[in-house]
Amino acid sequence: MGGPGGTVERCTVILTPRDLFSVTEECLGHLFRNTPEPFDLIIALGGAPADLRRRLEAAFTGKARLIFTPGFMNTAQLRNLALKEVGTRLAVALDTNVFVRPGWLTALIRCQQETGASLVVPLILDRDDRIHTAGNDLFITHERGAAYGSMELRFQHQRVCETTNLVRREVDFGEVHCELVVTDDAVRLGIYDERLREGSDIDSGLTLSRAGRTMMFEPTSVVYLHYPPLIRAAEDVPFHRWKWDIPAVMESYRYMQEKWQIDVGGPRADFKRYLVGVNARVGALTQLYPSRGTIFVDRLVRYLGERMPSLASVRRRFTAWRVGYYREGP
Repeated sequence: MGGPGGTVERCTVILTPRDLFSVTEECLGHLFRNTPEPFDLIIALGGAPADLRRRLEAAFTGKARLIFTPGFMNTAQLRNLALKEVGTRLAVALDTNVFVRPGWLTALIRCQQETGASLVVPLILDRDDRIHTAGNDLFITHERGAAYGSMELRFQHQRVCETTNLVRREVDFGEVHCELVVTDDAVRLGIYDERLREGSDIDSGLTLSRAGRTMMFEPTSVVYLHYPPLIRAAEDVPFHRWKWDIPAVMESYRYMQEKWQIDVGGPRADFKRYLVGVNARVGALTQLYPSRGTIFVDRLVRYLGERMPSLASVRRRFTAWRVGYYREGP
């Protein structure tokens, strides 16, 4: 699929959901508008709403490879299913809540061809013109024989205007939101560990580093991460809550600690508290009764909470209780 692309190498775009279904078609709209280069498309969704599945089947049957599973699956599981279907040397793993911008694909492919990197990541923006990350570093420190790691998102929150001084450079790992990979390396090295509900970006980087592979950041490729402060579609609620279930996420980080002998979940003062904030994207009433009505009320409560700290505190404590913060050990 895609328009005429001259000599640009054909690749495969693998579209999977990180935690939202409702933006899938919007993501595809940006993909087709801003990708004139030739590409194959694989859409892999686990537990997708029936209406979305029907619309995608009507629009893409015979035009793209559609993979649907009955239950929710994590990013690694879906990407591995799709990689088995890839027939091109290069593949781009893209989350449904990432909207690509003009020129994004050619820049990633060119970077890979010129550097031989096994993984290339773009400049990722959020809030329209603010940097989410311009490449990633993994900081590791040691204490009493134990290793502790934390991710550094380069230039996060900096405003991007017409041009920047960002340059192509190596990274320790790539954000899972959008990354170009060499298909054979991804499959043979197993860069997507299916035991991980979360944390696969760091895990992939460590896997590629151990194999002596290069990972690059390409600033001329730009994508936008759509990350609303509150979930706006009831169809997203069950999957979002499954994705960010605190006991399951903390188990992922314990598994990574056993695998790499590095604690990447503990360096924050309270990583679980961060996860409560992520879960709070689903409002308190919506957690109980997902609907348009409860979403509207929760948006109102959030608005009031920004002006009434005590209300915001009650809302946060309720979310912490609902998502297992107090059940899960430190």
